[in-house]
Amino acid sequence: MDVTYDFSAKNFIVIGASSGMGRQVAEELAGAGARVLAVARREELLRQMQEKYPTQISTAIVDVTVAGELEPVLTEFVAEFGKLHGAVYTAGVEGLTPLRAFSEETARTIMETSFWGAVKVMQLVNQRRFSVDGCSNVLFSSISAYTGASSMFAYSAAKAAVQAAVRSIAKEICRSGKRINTVSPGWVSTEMTHRAAQEAAEDMIGIVEERCLLGLGKPADVSGFVLFLLSERARWITGKDFIVDGGYLWGDG
Repeated sequence: MDVTYDFSAKNFIVIGASSGMGRQVAEELAGAGARVLAVARREELLRQMQEKYPTQISTAIVDVTVAGELEPVLTEFVAEFGKLHGAVYTAGVEGLTPLRAFSEETARTIMETSFWGAVKVMQLVNQRRFSVDGCSNVLFSSISAYTGASSMFAYSAAKAAVQAAVRSIAKEICRSGKRINTVSPGWVSTEMTHRAAQEAAEDMIGIVEERCLLGLGKPADVSGFVLFLLSERARWITGKDFIVDGGYLWGDG
């Protein structure tokens, strides 16, 4: 790769680390020398990561939407390895919520995972006992926050809420040099987008592929920018959203 990072002697937490972009970020951080606390709900996938990076990755099975589950895990990690230098929140769920016939339970689950889970993690991580001054936080939003995907109002609203929250949180944590930003990926080939594609009409998939000026993305197409935001080279950037979508938003004609 043209750009490499050295995160030796630095500690990070990645939420939603078992698959997709979260896994890619966690493994790239570990490969760059960081100590990573990989948090997710799927034990087998977390175990595979730990076997691949046995000295760099610690894992924890946690539901971040449940109050109190993450704190003891984070306390133990910090006691053993030191305070965090950064946090990445990628956890999220998609689901169709057409206005005429949506499941309130589905809509609430989407909001709890994509928005409230992120807020709860940020509240915990940015306490002085858990993170160093200058800690960098990266939350995953989505281009759906801009496009308002049809029949996905809950997901689009949750991702837009993440961006709005970050602009406010940035003003609260800046006194200690801490920063927070969002990344809005386009259509990246992951397990979650594969499920969304199966639910969508066949012609919809063709439209998506046609709009991606640089083609459908891969997790590695997004993770590099996340690592940049976590690095010292981004120390003067906070409260911003960054679109990484392969030109999707501009590919409508």
